[in-house]
This record gives sequence, C-alpha cells and structure tokens, in this order.
Amino acid sequence: MKIINLAVVACMASLIACNSGKGTKDSDTRPDGQNEDAAPAYVVEKVSFKDSVVIGNSKAVAECSLGYLKSDDKDNPLVDSVDKWIRSMLKDSDSSVAMGEPLAKYVVKDVLGDNESDLREWNDTFGRDSVDGYPPMSYEFSYEVMPLVTAPRYVTMLYNSYIFTGGAHGGAASIGQTFAASDGNMLGMDMFRPGTTDKVLELVKKGLMEQYFEVKTEKEFNDMLLVNNGTLPFPVNPPYFEEKGVCFLYQQYEIAPYAAGMPQCLIPFETLRPYFTEATLDLLDMD
Repeated sequence: MKIINLAVVACMASLIACNSGKGTKDSDTRPDGQNEDAAPAYVVEKVSFKDSVVIGNSKAVAECSLGYLKSDDKDNPLVDSVDKWIRSMLKDSDSSVAMGEPLAKYVVKDVLGDNESDLREWNDTFGRDSVDGYPPMSYEFSYEVMPLVTAPRYVTMLYNSYIFTGGAHGGAASIGQTFAASDGNMLGMDMFRPGTTDKVLELVKKGLMEQYFEVKTEKEFNDMLLVNNGTLPFPVNPPYFEEKGVCFLYQQYEIAPYAAGMPQCLIPFETLRPYFTEATLDLLDMD
C-alpha cells in the first residue's frame, strides 16, 4: 500500500528550501500547440513569499507559492476563472488583494497574524517552564497553487497545503481543477454523460485497488477503508485532467485512515471515452 503523502512531502520540501522573509518571482511562456479554438495566449507567472514570527522559544513559519495565468487581454475568461479559483483556495474570494506577490504576502501575513496570539499565550503560560516538560510550539503553514497541465484546449491547476499546529501530525490537502481554455468553464462530474457515473465509479474502485492500495479482493479493499457500509463514493472534490488521464483524488480521512494518505487513481482518457460528453471529447481532441 502506498502510504507516503506526496503533497506533504512536496510542501515541506518547498518550505525548507525558501529563504525566510523574502519573495521570489519567475515566469514561463505558454507551451506551443495553440489552436484556433483555444483562449488567447497567456504566460504563467510564479511567485513565492515566506515569513515567520517568533514569540519566546516558539515559532510559526508560513509560505505561499503561486503559479497563476497572466494575459494582456483584460477580458480573458480563462485567466479570470483561474484567478477566482486560486482566491477561493486561499480564502480571498473578495479579490481585495492584487494577484501575484501581493496575494502570496497577504496569505502569509494573515495566517501568521491569526496564530501569533496562540504562540504568545503558550509562551506566557508555559515559556518559563519549558525545561520541565513543556516544549516550545512550532507551527508550519505551506500553501502552493501551480498549473499541473497547460494544454491547448484546457488547463489544470493543483492546490496543495500542509498545516501543522501541534499534535501527532500535520494535515495536508490536495485539490485539482480543470478549466476549458476557450471560456474558463470549470469541469467536474459533468464531464461524464448522464447515466454513466455508476460505470465510472467501478473504474475508480478498480483503479484504487490496483494502483494505490495494491490489493486483489474486495474484502482486502474494504478493510482499508473507513466507509462502513462498503459503498465507495466519488471524491468530494472534482476529478481533473492530467496529461494521460483523469485523476480521482480523495483527501485525508475521506475514505481511509490518515496512514493511507490521500488515495488516488488515474484512469486513462481512452478507457473513459465511452462515458465522456461530446464537449469533453472535444476538449481532449478525441471526437
């Protein structure tokens, strides 16, 4: 069974690598392959900001890394849709802060401000007695939003977060979202034709058994799950396109214990062809 949480590893690695209190910025041009049905050209801007707060012997560290789409066209529906989704992931849905480094900085300062009082209270209560069994607190907050796939007809974004505020372990999340390049429409379960989701769910179950949990029988599979009635649901968050197929990703505790990480499987596009809508087939150039 694959129990390594890749989102946690990635977030922690980036948290360690970044310089404290500093921001970085980079940009990538859109890959070749633009076609006449796709949205206007864009570039991917990448920024990162990290800071920390220290109260006595306790410390909180926060980092936010963003990869967002930028276009000279002010009415680019894809860029606008991705922008709104990024803000929703980072709890800034009112668009009060400019996209890019200002938003990354805002997220970091906001989370540090929210938790500074906890560190101060801990230090005031236990700080002088830390040698007698009360260790200092150490908080970590890492947020990352980056393009996963930038194809001519669609873009997939991926959000990762890792938060540790004490206890046995931290908590991670990983959420993907695919956007149609032509109009910015966000794809979800509506990528499949009505009446076909039962068959798709069977493929998800088979994928989880073979790719993630590596078990052969339904009994072994059910023993891995927290689903008491044995009925596997679709993930709470929508499936999304990767380069070679559709990913179905479950969050921590959604269907399995923490030790199981975030169960996921990738079903090839060709396998799902009979269940895709005509619009989905067009996005994938499979019609």
